[in-house]
Amino acid sequence: MTAAQLLAQPPTQPPTQPPTQPPVQPTQADLTASPHDADENFAQRHPLQIAVCLRNLLNGQDFVTVEFDGRQIVTQVLDVDSRNARFVFDMGSVADDNRALPAAPQLTFRSLPGGIRTEFTTGGATPTRFEGRSAFEAPFPPLLYYVQRREFFRVQTPLLDPYLAIGPYANGGSFRLELQDLSLGGIALKTADERFGSLEAGTVLHDVTLQLGSFGTLQLDLQIVAPRALTTPKGDRRYVIGCKFACALGPAERTLQRVVTQLETKRQTLAPRR
Repeated sequence: MTAAQLLAQPPTQPPTQPPTQPPVQPTQADLTASPHDADENFAQRHPLQIAVCLRNLLNGQDFVTVEFDGRQIVTQVLDVDSRNARFVFDMGSVADDNRALPAAPQLTFRSLPGGIRTEFTTGGATPTRFEGRSAFEAPFPPLLYYVQRREFFRVQTPLLDPYLAIGPYANGGSFRLELQDLSLGGIALKTADERFGSLEAGTVLHDVTLQLGSFGTLQLDLQIVAPRALTTPKGDRRYVIGCKFACALGPAERTLQRVVTQLETKRQTLAPRR
């Protein structure tokens, strides 16, 4: 089925109850490799570098597997405290595993946010409360592997006055998706529209207009390379669609380079000194 046909279908009705268990994580070989197999060039040791990587998991609402004593839970990072070198993560869906976790002397965390292998081992975690619900708190790891093999540097786009991707539906209407991040190689889009959750890798979205705030607009074709679904802490379903530019950028590359440079400069300027 083509992208146009899929996007022409009316959205299905959401379930009346949120899912009781988070989706199972992919079983890529990267998730089962030992940390010692990771490339040392991607090892993060400074607490501020580790905090940035943990915040990437937090901001992306990425699922993380935690392995301990022959058990495993699927969780999400809820908070990162760089001042005290600690972070908070959610409980899993199995009560027996949640009761067993605080007794484990060591926890191994693995995730693949956007295809970037993130892996680290911490000491034991303690039960805590976060925003009114039960959670766990653990110390920063002494070493974190953040294996980013992307060709292009990627930056987060503004949350206020977000950049938009606008394109045609087959039925004559148009979609408006927010950009989550961008690079010279592609963008990530976010939406709650279930029609985009059914699009597979390799699908091409034609004639998409990117509205980039004060930088103007660009019209490009996008090819989906990394679609994934997320469930928010409230149980809402969200979709993040990683796309690459389907053709040569030409003059658009200069505009995108300005956007990337200025967004990263602004982020560094506003970053709290913690």
